[in-house]
Amino acid sequence: MISTSHVWLRRSAKPMAIAAIPAVLFILLFIFYAGWTIWTSFTDLSLLGRKSINPSFVGFDNYIRLITRDGFLQSVWTTTVFTFFSAIVGQCGIGLLLAIIMKSSRFRLKSFVEFAILFGWLAPDVVAAFMWNAFASSDGMINVIILQPLGFESVNLLNEYAIEVVIISNIWKGTAWSYLLFSAALDTVSREVIEAAYMDGANALQRLRHVLLPLLRAQIATNLLFVTIWTYAFFSLIYALTGGGPGRETEVLSIYMYKQAFDVGKLGYGSAVAIAMMLIVGGLSIFYVRQNKDQTR
Repeated sequence: MISTSHVWLRRSAKPMAIAAIPAVLFILLFIFYAGWTIWTSFTDLSLLGRKSINPSFVGFDNYIRLITRDGFLQSVWTTTVFTFFSAIVGQCGIGLLLAIIMKSSRFRLKSFVEFAILFGWLAPDVVAAFMWNAFASSDGMINVIILQPLGFESVNLLNEYAIEVVIISNIWKGTAWSYLLFSAALDTVSREVIEAAYMDGANALQRLRHVLLPLLRAQIATNLLFVTIWTYAFFSLIYALTGGGPGRETEVLSIYMYKQAFDVGKLGYGSAVAIAMMLIVGGLSIFYVRQNKDQTR
């Protein structure tokens, strides 16, 4: 019996080792990239020129520039506003509301609404940016179909209300994740609990506040964690739609980092921005996890 198990282990060890090679290589690549980024953040490495070959160690100079330059602090504020309204309030809140509404069998447009929600999620970011540009530009559908027939002048929403357009586009793009998660969570809620609250005289708002939300607390916390991380590091849709403009109105941290590293060519400073963004996201993650643990005790 024992010898047979040893033979099986010896035979299975080689295939398992071969299968583990890609995972090990990925981990090593991740460690190398993270270590290279940390090291680079303490240098004046440039994309071009002499400093691209022979960078100098500058200590914490790049990090000091972070807190003394308005560009970084403004990007932190823009990213925080963008994350709060598009992810926490928008994706999480609207996703929960839609999941509750869709669970009602009396809602006749359920299939159409679900298709619209999932379409935004499945559409590539560049395609989504093109669509929103077609809606919000000065000759876009909002001006042609709504504003001009009502007698209003055409408005380039991407210039006048850029951050609002970016927030709404990200809500449309990412709400499907929250919707699917909350829909699955609602399937685990016993109908008898809701009916008992209804029989006790609780109205819809009271049932939501005192029954559904406490039962979905863990799922809400998990969803908030994920959408906050994803949105705080969001890049492609905003860059394709506005490029961070006009001015710096939609220049979130990821775009600021990209511009400093590749447009300006300061890879060392760009790496410091990346490390700062990682620390901010890590701090938010720890906060969410601790809050969830405190609430479940």
